[in-house]
Amino acid sequence: MNRKLDTEFLEDLQRGKLVELARKIRRDDTLMLALRGKSINVYYRGGSILRLEQKGTDYLAHFDANYAMDEIMPNVPRVVSAPEHCSDWVKALPQLKEFMNAFLSEHAKSEREFQQLVAWENNRSPISNSTEYFITDIEYADVSQSARLDMLGLRWLSHSRKDGSACTPVFIEMKYGIDAYDGDAGIIAHIDDLKAILGDPVRLEALSETIADQFNQLALLDLISFNRSKTIEKISVSGRPEVVFLLANHNPRSRKLLNILESVDEPRNFDLRFFTAAFAGYGMHRKCMMTLDQFRRQLEVAAATDTSN
Repeated sequence: MNRKLDTEFLEDLQRGKLVELARKIRRDDTLMLALRGKSINVYYRGGSILRLEQKGTDYLAHFDANYAMDEIMPNVPRVVSAPEHCSDWVKALPQLKEFMNAFLSEHAKSEREFQQLVAWENNRSPISNSTEYFITDIEYADVSQSARLDMLGLRWLSHSRKDGSACTPVFIEMKYGIDAYDGDAGIIAHIDDLKAILGDPVRLEALSETIADQFNQLALLDLISFNRSKTIEKISVSGRPEVVFLLANHNPRSRKLLNILESVDEPRNFDLRFFTAAFAGYGMHRKCMMTLDQFRRQLEVAAATDTSN
């Protein structure tokens, strides 16, 4: 479960053979780095454009050939063992992006693409220091539960930024359009999975530690933008978790969401919240979060006043 990079891996990203890749990610807002313990994923439009797996002092490099379709792959090394090998992959990124653009134009992955946008707005955008949520990972797989969590992160309120221990674990589920609300990966299924995961104190503690480790290492790599207090070297994450549903592009004329939420009860082991944007965008603040009762009432009012049906 631990996704913390070891010292050598982190140092290679900071000043070693992978430094050019880290610098490229800092300068390219379309790229996102995810830390996976013995590997890293570089995401573009929600898909992995490069995976590096640690093998001793070297790294195995991988690009999903499905994205290339019938295109000819650039000449890049399978093993990254020197700075020039990393440079070859960085130089190939524009071509790999074009492969992915063509693939995604035919096989849209809107939910994953918007997950990365949420992470960028809250972590690295011009307004990220003003938000109160940070995203540390996307597409987190819980093997023991056979569940996938869209986003891991933490809530760090603006008035508590001098206290590195005032960070709450947050798990964000994104649904893009009303067709994603039900089924095996729908809202109720996710709530049931999270009840099992977060109801286990050992697993919750491990997840909270993972979130803290990821945040601290991403901050060291200058991939999270916030006004750091000089008194805080590292943050810690603990306390009652928060589960946030981020429902993108909901159709306000549909009663589908209200019908689903009418059968949902308040969970015992976490705070269930629903994100409502501050006018527009994905910058997340505590005041943008509605409880289950508040959100249902808003949907009920909308349904009662809708005269378009």
